[in-house]
Amino acid sequence: MVLLMRFPLALALAAVMLLALPAAASAQGAAQRQADRLGDRLETTTVASNGSVAWGQALMVVDAAPEVVMRIVTDYARYEEFLPHFRRSRVLSRRGNNALVYMQATVARDTTTLWAQMRIFQRRPRGETQIIEGRMTEGNMDQFAARWEVTPVDGGRRSLVRFRIIVDPGLPLPSSLFTAENVKAARKTVRALGERVAEPRYAMARNP
Repeated sequence: MVLLMRFPLALALAAVMLLALPAAASAQGAAQRQADRLGDRLETTTVASNGSVAWGQALMVVDAAPEVVMRIVTDYARYEEFLPHFRRSRVLSRRGNNALVYMQATVARDTTTLWAQMRIFQRRPRGETQIIEGRMTEGNMDQFAARWEVTPVDGGRRSLVRFRIIVDPGLPLPSSLFTAENVKAARKTVRALGERVAEPRYAMARNP
């Protein structure tokens, strides 16, 4: 009787897995089409938020496998070494890829220092896309959040990287100015990542 009950359950689970396969394949196909369209270009745009300041977003194909890109993205203590305007990035606590990180950066041509304590966490993968998000828990800004998405393309030899950031310093200036700065920050961050993967310390891990 127990075996008879388990058999339909196994069939149901197998059916669910089979139904999920086309969706995953479709998502992967979309990522590859995006990568083919981009080529060597870096694409930026804005993404609406719940407030007047919008997210800045950058999309680019990085010449490294996802495991290499994720190694850099999750090395939070080294953000200060390569990310534009970052002056400090100190890990306060960590478990796996989830961490509490103190970050300090400068804006307005290094005339203003912003700081934040960020809760960074790894979300459940969406298909083959790995996702890292960070949100401010304390700081001298109204809002600070960021999101990495890393998807394998070209047979896993390269990565489609989407980076999104929103910073609202809460200064008495037009929100369009901060939105423009967010787009600029997203673009600079993805470019910095592309340069980072070319460094000798990561070159050995890259695909030939």
